[in-house]
Formats: sequence, C-alpha cells, structure tokens
Amino acid sequence: MTGYSTARITLGACFLAGGFGIGTWGANLPAPGRRAALDESGIGIVLLCFAAGAILAMNRTPQMIARIGAARLATLAVGLFGMGIALVATAAQFGVAMVIAGLCGAAFGALDVSMNSHAADLEARAKRPIMSTLHAMFSGGTLAGAMAYAALARGGMGSSSILLGAGCIILAIAAATFLRTSPAPDHNATIDHRSAAAKPGLSALRLGLLAFVIFLAEGAIMDWSAVYLVRVLGTTESTGAAGYGVFAAAMLTGRLAGDRVNQVLGPLRLFALGTALVTVSLAGLLLSDSVLAVFVALILCGLGMSNIIPLIFSTAGRLGAADGGRSLSRVLTMGYAGILLGPAMIGFVAEASSLQFSLMLVLTSVAAMMFFGKAALG
Repeated sequence: MTGYSTARITLGACFLAGGFGIGTWGANLPAPGRRAALDESGIGIVLLCFAAGAILAMNRTPQMIARIGAARLATLAVGLFGMGIALVATAAQFGVAMVIAGLCGAAFGALDVSMNSHAADLEARAKRPIMSTLHAMFSGGTLAGAMAYAALARGGMGSSSILLGAGCIILAIAAATFLRTSPAPDHNATIDHRSAAAKPGLSALRLGLLAFVIFLAEGAIMDWSAVYLVRVLGTTESTGAAGYGVFAAAMLTGRLAGDRVNQVLGPLRLFALGTALVTVSLAGLLLSDSVLAVFVALILCGLGMSNIIPLIFSTAGRLGAADGGRSLSRVLTMGYAGILLGPAMIGFVAEASSLQFSLMLVLTSVAAMMFFGKAALG
C-alpha cells in the first residue's frame, strides 16, 4: 500500500470517528440534562461551552500543525475527542458538564482544522477532488452515531454505558490511525514560522463569509425542517423527524458522488448548481402545502447543499498551505459561527414574524451566495 493510500485511509478514519462522536454527542444531549438537572437554558450554556472550546482551539491549531503536522495532530485530536465523549458519562453537575463540553469542543475544533488541512494537502497530491468523499465519511459517522445511540437506548442500555462504549471505539480508531502516521511533519507542517505567522488575506475573509452563510443555512434547515413540518403543515412529530432524516441522507448521498461530479463539472459549476438547487428547493418547500412535496424539496436541498462546504474547504485548504493553515482556521471559525448562530437567528425572526419568513431569508441569503461564489472560489 502506497504512502498516499495509507494516509487517505487513516484520514478517512479520522473523519468517520469525528462524525461518530458528534452524532453520539447530539443524540445524548437530553441525558446529561437529566443527570445534571438542566433546563433548556442550561443545555444551551453547555452547548455554548462546546462552541467556545472549538473556536478557541481552531484559532490555535495552525501553530500546532506547524510543530507536529496535520496528520499526527488529527489522530491525537481524535483520541482526545474520544476521551471527552467518554467523560460526558460522568457529567452529573452543571459545572462539570460545562468543563467537559469545553474540552470536547476544543478537541473537536483541533480535529476539524487539522483533518481538513491534511485533506487539502492530500487533494493537492492526488491532483483530483477527494474532499467530498471524506466529508461523506463524517456525515456517515454522524448518522451511525445517532442511530446506534437511539437503538441501544431503545434496547435498555443506559446513556453512560453508551457514551463509554462510543468513547472507547473512538479511542481505538485514534490508536490505530496514530500508529500509521509518521512522526515527521507533513507538507502542511513544513511552512516556515514567518509564513505560519502570516495573517489571512481578503480571499480567506470572502471564503469565511461564504462558509458563514452556507453553514447558517445548513444549520437552519437541519434544526427547523422538522419544526416546519409539525407546526406549519400539521404533521406528526415522527413525520417531522423523518424530514430531518431524508435531508441528512440526501447530503450523505450527494457527498459520496461529489468528487466525481466535481471532476466532470468543475468546482465553480458544481457550486453554482448546488446553490441554485438549494434556492429552488427551498422555494418549493415554502410554496407547497403537501408533505410529499416538502420531502422531495428536502431531498433536493440536501443534494444541493452536500458539496458546497467541501468545495469551500478545498479552496481554504489551498490558501492555508501558504500560511500554515491560518486561512483554513479562519474559514472554519467563521463557518462554525454560522452553524451556531443560524438556528437561533431563525428562531428569533420566526418569533417576531413567522417561520416561513425566516426560511425565506435563508433562501435569499443562499441565492445571493450563488453570485458571490465565483469571486470567493475562483
């Protein structure tokens, strides 16, 4: 097996493990709330601690990449993330839950920057797109983590046992991948310190704005599609949950095919097609009162959304190769802010007007990015 093939497999395992941990974390959220007697605001503060830890780590990760390399850092971050997931099982007090959430977020932030940085490096070595396939591994891991948690909990296993098991699985993946990475710094770590200290330029800011809007839209659709089906169309909660499921499954399917489509169409055409499909499908969703039509719209929206972020990260990774990963770190941080703020902003606007109006704003924002993509990705 060649060095590239080994690196590709180990990196794919990191994406899978990261997604598995996030899926388990999300599915588990009600459990620590019960153990630590947290209400919705308390859970919100715990989530804020996760986000704060992630953002702080994302800003420090380029320096760590410069020292030990993106590949080795990604495997270490996977291990720390697995330990954090296991520790969530011990969170029986509010303060403990906050600290553990912050540590989990920091590990995930370092993992996100390092594995996407390494992915961009491997993509440059391969001279063909691979980012969408790797992000499909993450999406698959997220679905697997959430589904496994739900199945085991339904079977009577306690949340603490499930979390410990998930943490051990992630740690095992980290150990296996760590043994396959070289202790020598990789390409992304060979930047001199002057380059590593360079500040991201205007190109990174444009990509960051693009990532913010797309992540905001993705978070809004994922968090509010089920609410839309239940409160606006009057469906059952199980039907609303199924709507979320078809959107997530469509994103996974789109990412599995994304690299091949990228090779055929090119990144700019794929970006234009994706944003156009999201815009049209969201319009169809808002104009229809048929549950079946809304499900079709969510499938098309997931397919359109699936490869936009991998395209942005590929471009940011190429910029980051010249500044020690700082551009990628900036883009990830801005994008992460979008996925955190998006659902809350939609809620505030919906409270003041209507959910339909707030989703219309999402549609308008994505449509605007359709014309902004060439300047950011070109």
